[in-house]
Amino acid sequence: MTWQSIYSRPGRWLKGNLHTHTTQSDGQLTPEQAAIWYRDQGYDFMAISDHWVHTSSLEVDGITTIAAAELDGQGYHMLALGLRSLPDRAQADDSQAMIDHIVSEEGLAFIAHPYWTGQSSHEIAQLRGLQGIEVFNSVCDVTKGTGHSRVHWDDLLASGHQLLGLAVDDVHWRFGAPGRGFVLVRSEDASDQGILAAIREGACYSSMGPTISDLWLVPGSDACAPRLHVRTSPCRSIIFQASGPRGLRVDAQEDATIDTAAIEVKADQVYLRVECCDALGRIAWSNPVYVQDLLNG
Repeated sequence: MTWQSIYSRPGRWLKGNLHTHTTQSDGQLTPEQAAIWYRDQGYDFMAISDHWVHTSSLEVDGITTIAAAELDGQGYHMLALGLRSLPDRAQADDSQAMIDHIVSEEGLAFIAHPYWTGQSSHEIAQLRGLQGIEVFNSVCDVTKGTGHSRVHWDDLLASGHQLLGLAVDDVHWRFGAPGRGFVLVRSEDASDQGILAAIREGACYSSMGPTISDLWLVPGSDACAPRLHVRTSPCRSIIFQASGPRGLRVDAQEDATIDTAAIEVKADQVYLRVECCDALGRIAWSNPVYVQDLLNG
C-alpha cells in the first residue's frame, strides 16, 4: 500500500485521555466528576478505564466518553477501548484470550505501561491482535520513573509489528498529575465510534504538550532519495526514530528552538516515527509510518 499523511485527512483534531480511574475501582473521583474535570480542561473525549469494570458512555454534556476497562492478569495490564462487555475473568492470566475477546467485539487492545509492569517487548511480540502500547503513562512516570516505554515500542516496530503508541494519564486522583499525557485524534466524526475508527486507522498522535502540525513526504528523484518532513511547535530537539541506528536527531542551537526537520527515507529503516521535545522537557510522539509504504508512494 501507499502512505497518506493523516494531516491530509478531512476533519479536526480532538483531544482526549484514554486511561482514567474513578471510585468504581481505585480512583478518588466519580466517573461524572472525572469527565467534568477533563471537559473543563478543554478535552473533547475521554475513557473511564477502571479495573475489571466496564464503563460505557456517560451523560455528561460537552465531552464524548468511550467505553473502556483496564484488564490485568499475570505479567500484564491491558487497556480495552470500545468493548461491549467484560471477558471471563477466570481467563485473566491468558492475555491472548483477553485480546481475542476485545477484538471479537470490535474493540481496541493496548498493552498498558509495560515498563512499569516489567513486561518485555519479547513477551508482547507473542500476542496477536494488539492495536498498540502505551508509550507514555503519566502516573507511572510521576510515581516510579517508569512511564516511558519507547524502547519496548521500537523493539516491536523494528521486528515488524505494526503498533500504535498512546500517551495517557492513568489518573487515580490521589497521586500523579492529570493532564500530562494525551492523544490527538483527527476525525470528522466526534462520536465515540468516530474517534475509535480514527484511532484504528492510525489518524492520531500523542503528546505531553508539543504539537506535531504536519508530516509530509517529498518524493525522490534520480539524484536524491525521498525525504520525510515534519513541522512542530517550537522544540529543542526533533528525533526521527527508525530501526536500530538508522534514525536522526536534530537539535536547536543553544537558547534557540526549531520547528522543522527532515530525513532521507531508506528501505533498511523499516519504520519512521517522530519524537519532539520542547524547552520544558515535554515530548510529542507521532505514530509510525512504514518505509515500504513511503517508497511505494
